[in-house]
Amino acid sequence: MTANPILPGFNPDPSICRAGDDFYIATSSFQWWPGVPIYHSRDLRHWELVSYALTDPAHLDLRRIGDSAGIWAPCLSYADGLFWLIFTVASGGRQHTYECPNYLTTAADVRGPWSAPVYLNTTGNDPSLFHDDDGRKWLVNTEFVWAPGYRAHNGTLLQEYSVAERRLVGPCRNIFGGTALGTPEGSKLHKHGGWYYLITAEGGTEYGHAMTVSRSRDIWGPYEVHPQNPILTAKDDPANPIQRAGHGDIVPVAGNRVAVVYLASRPVEQRSLLGRETFLAGGRWDDDGWLRLDARTPQRELPDFGLPAAPVPELLPRDDFDGAGLGLRWTSLRQPIGELADLTTRPGWLTLQGTPSPPDSFIRPSLVAQRIRHHAFSSETLLDFAPTEMQQWAGLICYYDTRHWYLLHRQFDQRLGPCIALYCRRGPAPRYENLAQIPIADVPGVRLGVDCDGRLLRFRWAASEDGAWQPVGEPQDALVLSDEFVEKHDPIPSFGFTGAHVGLYSYDITERAIPPAFDWFEVHGHASVGDGWS
Repeated sequence: MTANPILPGFNPDPSICRAGDDFYIATSSFQWWPGVPIYHSRDLRHWELVSYALTDPAHLDLRRIGDSAGIWAPCLSYADGLFWLIFTVASGGRQHTYECPNYLTTAADVRGPWSAPVYLNTTGNDPSLFHDDDGRKWLVNTEFVWAPGYRAHNGTLLQEYSVAERRLVGPCRNIFGGTALGTPEGSKLHKHGGWYYLITAEGGTEYGHAMTVSRSRDIWGPYEVHPQNPILTAKDDPANPIQRAGHGDIVPVAGNRVAVVYLASRPVEQRSLLGRETFLAGGRWDDDGWLRLDARTPQRELPDFGLPAAPVPELLPRDDFDGAGLGLRWTSLRQPIGELADLTTRPGWLTLQGTPSPPDSFIRPSLVAQRIRHHAFSSETLLDFAPTEMQQWAGLICYYDTRHWYLLHRQFDQRLGPCIALYCRRGPAPRYENLAQIPIADVPGVRLGVDCDGRLLRFRWAASEDGAWQPVGEPQDALVLSDEFVEKHDPIPSFGFTGAHVGLYSYDITERAIPPAFDWFEVHGHASVGDGWS
């Protein structure tokens, strides 16, 4: 990795920790399964997805969780020979009521196994755990006030956590109300030179987002704000191609140098197809004890911390489904992948069991997908599927959430017979749109593909492994699959937190179809036209 972001595609709310010479980042996963991806690096530039923290259905229930609910803002730390993970499970639907139970789980190895989560509280989102140098441990989280006349995000709560009792103990107080930017959340406590520092996300996770710092000699406060707050933001730099910068964390590197990870996005026409990604900045502790970054605005260039280069295995664009299970980059919605997909029924193929849940379902859609990591990309698959009834579908899906997706699939239409169809949903309309239907010969195998130039999606199909590609319908707006479209262009207020995915989907309301099988799947990133991003 030679430039930001270090974790491209949907990877928001980064939390970073260090164990010896190893660095780890955990990011939010929302309604996607498994929960909490964890990345590893030894040089802060090259990162590899090595595990997920929440893989046991007994530890995490995402059934009926709404779009952009689920796992919010985990905090990963390392102390006492253990990795400690604090996380929120936000419930609710499109207009969340901020029911945010917070939990703690631990592991001796970041790859697991992770302990059964311990319930902590439900007073607000974005919890984090601070390990003080006297051995005591402290939880901070947002105080959320659900009452008229009060700020919803009312500051940062502090309470001690007892390892022996496995619960919070002692007084719980609001130690910092935030700055004039408003919406304080995502607080992380750190200690340096006898000072306690609060790293806080403020301004909301949109174009006014920012990272602020405050400090106190006493953990309970009062906290004085940084004289140059916010220390990181793009809100005053609209020409910067990196926007919505804030919500981050810090880790010591060497001497007075500090690595700073934060979320930001790379919008095209003020729409972020890739969602909120993880970026890296450099910082230092100055002589006056304040943290200062190398630059106040987001930078494309990566800081040099003088660590020896440690490249990680390259992500191969093609998956031939020859292994015992799907790789870590595959995710599913609200349920374990193993309940939907298997690679043993037909060796060398991914068999994807159809369910009665359409793409706009919160229940059990049969969908496995990968984060889109490039504005411009191409994706293809070879599908073996012979539906015999109208509501038996399988194919290639570009998905943001239940109300924003495009599905290119094979189906059997009662009027047309076997056909290739392109359906979509682009907002709150109660039904999806039929964008194209193409009658085809009754052949078992078809190739399905999509190309994106950063703005438009162009769908295509071919009759066999060697058949010529043919277009399906007209080019479609890719930026429908963006945070901003969901939040601003949908007439019903919504949260858009997750970023777009591309993957495979199977639907069978009859539960009688022979399950579809996919021979391979690939995603290639390309240079975007006119934007300088890839």
